[in-house]
Order: sequence, then structure tokens, then C-alpha cells
Amino acid sequence: MFGPGTVAFEAAAITAAIISIPLALVLWNHLRGNAFWRGLQRVLLMVLAQLLAIAAIFGVVNQVNQFYVTWAELIGSVEPGTPTIVPAGDPSDGATVAPGPAATAAGGSGAAATTFTADSSGLLTAQVTGAKSGVTGQLIVWTPPGYSATGAKLPVLLTLDGFPGNPGDTFSGLHLVSTITSMIKAGTMEPMIVVSATTNVNGDDWGCANAPTGGPQVATWLTQDVPDIVAASFNAKAPHVHRWQVMGLSAGAACSVRLTLTSPTVFSAAASLAGFNIPDSPILAGSDQAKKENDLRTLAAKGTAEPVALLLAASKQDSDSASDAQKLQAAVGPNVTADLEIMETGGHNWDTWLAMTPAALTWLAQHTEG
Repeated sequence: MFGPGTVAFEAAAITAAIISIPLALVLWNHLRGNAFWRGLQRVLLMVLAQLLAIAAIFGVVNQVNQFYVTWAELIGSVEPGTPTIVPAGDPSDGATVAPGPAATAAGGSGAAATTFTADSSGLLTAQVTGAKSGVTGQLIVWTPPGYSATGAKLPVLLTLDGFPGNPGDTFSGLHLVSTITSMIKAGTMEPMIVVSATTNVNGDDWGCANAPTGGPQVATWLTQDVPDIVAASFNAKAPHVHRWQVMGLSAGAACSVRLTLTSPTVFSAAASLAGFNIPDSPILAGSDQAKKENDLRTLAAKGTAEPVALLLAASKQDSDSASDAQKLQAAVGPNVTADLEIMETGGHNWDTWLAMTPAALTWLAQHTEG
């Protein structure tokens, strides 16, 4: 197979890029025609060399990351296959939305209610600083149709973007608002609040962990500050009363599993879309020992104090994601269960993650705490 994600394509692209330079030099003074046509041919030779150089760079990057594994996927002419889960055994644009009267208590957290600004899509945003972590980041919140500040408190789903990325990526790339709204109307999911928060503090990959002395305390931000702020600002169930769920993609997928395994009193279930077991973050993978200690298999094997459930979604064409998911499923210890959502086709890209999302949301709906 000579696909865009193969070593063969990578080698061919690099070879063509290298050959194009001396070829252009050889042909430079042997071109025929008048001055205009010779000039045009020389421009085309330079353009060709640059295009081949770009193709070579694409080949190297794509071969490592498997963003696109087939030509049809690259040009967008094919949809990823339908995944199968294998179990283990509306505000106006520019409006400001203040918390309602029933949302002022943070379950004893002491967090202050925050005013969020609404955009035309109904997403509510705020830039906040966590009282416990000191991290300053963005929160994006979506409340379901019929949301009331004085009604029953709603469960919460935290979504995590990849690296690089920002909190808005999960909403736009996974079509969360339209998909969840349809599921609620169909009765396949109960109304819930969806939250996305900054993970790549200062533009760096922290692996959703607390950095060493002097660095951002990202785990504290995600497991304590974000829940405190949301519970104080919306009619949301606080994790100490009703544990949240978390879903992430790529690096955010690894984060979702890590947070659930290390903070099982905060999160009850995690949906991982194309995650990986061995961390990429420098603070978690600075040495072989650190890599082993922070490998998700190591964390899962220890088990958890509270029961947690994992959904590991992966594509067989996405590098090692499917084998990583299977290995993680096999490694789980006490109080941890893991289901697989395996797709036959699809690279490490938004089309694949979007195809995984409906099944992942259905699984999360089935694992919401009562």
C-alpha cells in the first residue's frame, strides 16, 4: 500500500525533493523558447522543488503521527467506519450570564460564582484564576435546552482538547452541542452540562499533571478549581456529591484516563478518543523511570479507591492506538473496568474523532451515576 501514512511514501517524497534541486540546476540553462517562456519554466522548476519539499515534510510528519492513512481520507472523500464498542466482561450574542440563585453554593468549596459571557452559539466563556492551583485559564460551558438555575442540579461532562489545542476545539471539532442536544431530545441521554477547560497552560503540554516546584498545577486546576467554579456558577452537581465524567481526544484522551485513575473521587468515567499509554509531556516522561511510573498501564494496574469505568476508542489505522487500548484494557486493576471502541479505518484526525463521538457519548450516558 502506497498511502500517505506509509514509509514508502515518506521515502519517495524525500527522494523526489532531494532530486528536484540538482535537476533544476541542470535544466536551468538548457530550457528552450524565448525569454518569457524560459523565465516561466524556471519559475515552475522552483515551484516544483518547493512543492516536493513540502510533500517530504508532510510525509515525515504524517508517517510518525498517522494523521491521514489513505488518499481518500486525505481529500475527504471517505467517512471513517462505524465503531463498535466491545465491553470488558440559548443566550443572545454578547450577553453576560450571571449564575442563578440556586447556583451560588459550591458544595462547601468556598469558590465564588463567576460571570460568563455568551456567544452566538450559546457557549459561555470566562477567563478565571483557580484559587487552589493559581492557574489562569479559560472555561467554556454549555447548558442544555431547558436549563434552569433553580431546577434539579445536572451532571457534568468535562472535555479535554489535545496538544496543541484550546478549550473550544472539542465543541467545534466533535459537534458536541448538536449531538448532545439530539441525544437529549431522543431520550438517550439525560440533560447535562458540558465544560471545557484550558489544559495547555502557557501553550505547553503538562499532561494534565501538577508540574514540579514553580510550574503550573494543572491537575489541581482540573480536579479542584474547575469543579468548584462550575458548581458555584451553574446548577451543576459537585463532584463530591455526584462524580463528573470526562472525555478527551489525543493528548486530552490520555489526560482523561489519567485524571480518572488518579482522582476517582472526582471522575467516575472517562472516554478516551485515540489516546496513548506512554506520556508525551516532558514533566511525565523526562526519564525512563518517569515514563514507566506515569504509563497509564501502571496507573490502571494499581486500581482505584472508587469504582471507575474507561472507554478506550481507537482506530486500527492510527499508529499504535488500537494496541495501546487493548494493552490498557488488559492491565486494569481493582475497581477499574475498560471497554473498547475499535474502528477499522481512520487516522489521527478530526474526522476519525468525530466518528467516535456518538458511540462515546452513548457509552457515557450509560455510565452516568444515578
